Amino acid sequence: MTRSLEVFILAKFISIFNNKGGVGKTTLTWNIADMLAEMEKRVLLIDFDPQCNLSIAVLGGDEFKRLVSNTASPQTVRAFLQGYLQNTGPGPATVHSGEFTNANVKLLAGDFWLNVYSDSLSVGNDLLTGNGIAKFTALRTLEAKLSEQGEQFDYVLIDLPPSFGGLVRSALYSSDYLLVPCTSDTFSEYCIGLISQMLPQFVADWDNGLQRFKQNNYGSKEYDGLGKPQYAGWIFNGFDTRSNKMLRADQAHYKSIESANLALVSDLKNNIGTYNAVLDFDLSGYNIGKVEDMNVIIQNSLWQSIPAHRMDSHLQVKNLTGDKQKWSKSQMKLIGEVRTQIQGIAKSIVDNL
Repeated sequence: MTRSLEVFILAKFISIFNNKGGVGKTTLTWNIADMLAEMEKRVLLIDFDPQCNLSIAVLGGDEFKRLVSNTASPQTVRAFLQGYLQNTGPGPATVHSGEFTNANVKLLAGDFWLNVYSDSLSVGNDLLTGNGIAKFTALRTLEAKLSEQGEQFDYVLIDLPPSFGGLVRSALYSSDYLLVPCTSDTFSEYCIGLISQMLPQFVADWDNGLQRFKQNNYGSKEYDGLGKPQYAGWIFNGFDTRSNKMLRADQAHYKSIESANLALVSDLKNNIGTYNAVLDFDLSGYNIGKVEDMNVIIQNSLWQSIPAHRMDSHLQVKNLTGDKQKWSKSQMKLIGEVRTQIQGIAKSIVDNL
């Protein structure tokens, strides 16, 4: 039985994306999801990056290897998507829980096979003709299927590869909002400019494909609410502080990236006319939060599959032999600060999105 449109759009889909690698997309996605869950929100994490770093972080390396090695009966995103390539329709959808991640967070594990799915997504043959538009909105179908299985979500957070390929298109067409993490460097500023060029083209391609689909399907409204992602702000990640102040170099990068994001807002408003492509909310420079450099804390977080803002309840790994020791006072203070920063971002999402 197909859900009504009202139920279908219940969960809010958020793509967390920057074309630049190393900006902390995965760790931010994971920690924000965990914090939203602390706020009693139900969150689905989708690992849509063939590198699968989010899945490894949440589940741990051994458990992830077990999932992907079972190619006969995969319990990853592959099981759901491979039917789209075989023209048999969507397959089974299985979600997983991390031992140290809040129980309100469920993960659709990634798979290296996503490279195959990405290669199959043809803008010309599938999207612009309208014939394969379902392949570009598969993540919405996934959430609908999970809902029918009893898995209800308030938010769906999608971790993406640093590219403008088919996987990113597919996620954006399925998303309500786009968040852009940035780090303290010139390349972050440059990549924001690329988003202002590419997103209007993505939307134009979607609109053309949707029009062709509706011509061939007698005005169907099935996909009318999709393909309209709103830019919802940026996150400044990985800056350094001294005496409770951001370092001067990071302040300079912050200002440059803020200017680039304001230019992005202007470009999207001017170049996308079919809907409001920018979320209208009152935030200075469209920055929804800042998270400082976590140094060894993030390494321990990933080694132990524990969200960074929870690390104060766990010992740190001293070395790769597994010896553990207590955190120093300064490290405990930093964990507390990071927790407050992640909490602020999660609250902004709840209040504004």
